[in-house]
Amino acid sequence: MKQVQVRVPANQSDIIEDMLKILNIKSRATSIVTRDNDILFQIRVEDSESNELIHELKARGVGDIFGEVNVMMLSLHMSSASEISKIDKSNAANIEEILSEIQASATLNGSYIALIILSGALAALGLLGDSTVIIIGSMIVAPLLAPVALTSIGILLTQRNILIRGLISEVVGVLLTIFVGFIVGELVIQFSDSNTIVETEAMKERALQADPLNILFAVVSGIAAGVIISKGQGLSIVGVAIAASLAPPAANIGLYLALNNPYAALIAATILMINIFAINTSCSLIFTIYKLPSKAGLSKRRSSRARRINNLITLLIFTAFVGLSIYFTSIVLNN
Repeated sequence: MKQVQVRVPANQSDIIEDMLKILNIKSRATSIVTRDNDILFQIRVEDSESNELIHELKARGVGDIFGEVNVMMLSLHMSSASEISKIDKSNAANIEEILSEIQASATLNGSYIALIILSGALAALGLLGDSTVIIIGSMIVAPLLAPVALTSIGILLTQRNILIRGLISEVVGVLLTIFVGFIVGELVIQFSDSNTIVETEAMKERALQADPLNILFAVVSGIAAGVIISKGQGLSIVGVAIAASLAPPAANIGLYLALNNPYAALIAATILMINIFAINTSCSLIFTIYKLPSKAGLSKRRSSRARRINNLITLLIFTAFVGLSIYFTSIVLNN
């Protein structure tokens, strides 16, 4: 396939149009007016037709007496564009599938609640037993990536339904994990001979020994989740990383509440809120960079009133996270 470009003065354009009719290829030609008021014809022809077309053009003096003719090969360009189109469509399909999976996984149903309870119990038992293996098991089970991703998408698109669904699932998941941690702690106290819990190193690391690397880990986890989702790849590994920043700290809050140690519970809550903020913010940033909405075919059009409401909700949520984090951190530093 070739594209023949013919540029002629406007008063000579009738010659080209008549020739196209004679050759029966006018339907494959387009014409535009250039800045110099010339007429530019773009004609797509098969390789076997190009010689005849060029012969007819020369016979009418085009390229010799007036105007100019340029011939371009289209086969390579067409192939490349076709391959790119296939890749883009495949990638978009993968992203849409993952987004559908995320929305289904973040739904507040029996399966989600059961997984939260199970992961919370495992996290609490792992912290009490100072067992890294059990704590990792809780991260694998925890279904917290889906609501985190939904919240991040909702923030980016300012879609109330997605943002609210993600937030509700995320908040319920975290609060339920705290509650499960509290129940496990109370049960251990009731059935222990000393009627108390022995504070382990795993518990201290997530409450009394705040480490900036934990925040960095949360940021990196959010970035990894954003990149993997935007590229339409699997979620299992990054889901464990997200849960590592959420499930054990949340269960730890419940354990310290069972121990009647509000000071340590506040520190653990501070760490948890900072992690949530870091994950959601970094994930949303990556979605913005990768232009996830356009890839997934999600509409950005919203009424100005809806945009203002959602922006206000987002601002209030982030302000609450930052404000509470600063408040709890000041308590820690003052003590």
